[in-house]
Amino acid sequence: MKQKLTQEQKLTWKLTQQLGQAIELLQYNGQQLHQFLQEQVKENPFLEVETNVHSSYYPPQSGAGDFDESYYTNEEQNIRIYLKDQLINKDLPKGLKGIVEFGIDSLDDNGYLTLTLSEWAEAVQQEEGDVEQALHIIQGLDPIGVGARSLQECLLLQLSASSNPNEVAIDLITHHIEWVADFRKEAIKKKYQLSSIEIEQVLQEIQSCNPRPGLLMTSSKSDYVIPDGEVLLEQGLWRVYLSKWNSPKISVNEHYLQVEGMEEKDKQFVSSYIKSGNWLKQAVNQRYETMGKVFSTIVKNQVLFFEKGPEIVQPLTLKEIAQEVNLHVSTVSRAIKGKYIQTPHGVYPVKFFLQQGISTKSGGTVSSHSIKVIMKELVGQESKAKPLSDQIIAEQLKQDYDIHISRRTVAKYRMELFIPSSAQRKRRYQS
Repeated sequence: MKQKLTQEQKLTWKLTQQLGQAIELLQYNGQQLHQFLQEQVKENPFLEVETNVHSSYYPPQSGAGDFDESYYTNEEQNIRIYLKDQLINKDLPKGLKGIVEFGIDSLDDNGYLTLTLSEWAEAVQQEEGDVEQALHIIQGLDPIGVGARSLQECLLLQLSASSNPNEVAIDLITHHIEWVADFRKEAIKKKYQLSSIEIEQVLQEIQSCNPRPGLLMTSSKSDYVIPDGEVLLEQGLWRVYLSKWNSPKISVNEHYLQVEGMEEKDKQFVSSYIKSGNWLKQAVNQRYETMGKVFSTIVKNQVLFFEKGPEIVQPLTLKEIAQEVNLHVSTVSRAIKGKYIQTPHGVYPVKFFLQQGISTKSGGTVSSHSIKVIMKELVGQESKAKPLSDQIIAEQLKQDYDIHISRRTVAKYRMELFIPSSAQRKRRYQS
């Protein structure tokens, strides 16, 4: 009985170890996978890995072509590593560390959380209360402001963390953030009964906050980014090619199992390496299939982007992709994490194609990214003598584009785009 339990424990440990390795494989980008496999070849004498000369069409077919690998982007891992390093000295409740790390991996380069609490909870298969606790931990890390879900929350986190919090500044951002954006000093003065000097002090404190805390840790040097896939138009169809790093040929040399006269212990030694190699081959093939499915689904849902350009991005969520490819949300999240894709319009992070949608009165949906693109165009074409106010932008979106959002939402998007208020733009035009 004891021996049986020991065998079951060993099997459970082995399966857990293999599952963990499979998850890591999916999270690797092409270069990381290549480096990992080179290490495995050194450790396993029966394992052979050959990197494809060309990128690989998904689903597989012959005749796939190369793509240019000389693209640059700023390093994006520093902030995440920095945040995770801070967890080492924290006594986190059992099971919470993984939830926190998933949240850190879901931050964008500015330090903002890119998914909702419900999406996060579903991805890690935990209660929303646990996710809220994890978010609270992230928001307590340095730099203050990371983990925010909006510019408003980012500013509030920083203002509240002060040794002597300015209650007026906190209330102003909580209830009247548009007054700050528009420099409506008279409204602030009337509401809070402040002198002109006191108003300036409040505004200066708010302006001292960093709206992009994640960039504090971004390296200034540029690194090569090798896209993990390429999208090409062939015979009227948009097709996905996974890079050569993502489609290696793995083989396991089982010849030694047939050698006669080998001692049993040597056979067991060889057999363990061969089993390990075959499992790795299967895991890498599964990774290829998963990435291919996810990338292809994104391309299918974002055809307008590839045809028209980056101005048009359709609403698309992790959950929708997961349902379409019949995979768990967390699997899809890992498949796109840290991955880049080459398009006719340049190289983009795969996560760029995930956009929240806003419903129109006619029954359609439009992504927040597309709304921001329209807003930038409206501001770019505005009269320098009479810049567009947030209210006028909201009315134009409603009248010309069937996009019904409030002036407050327009102000929020404008600030996220770092576009000054109409009053500030007018002063800038006149200077």
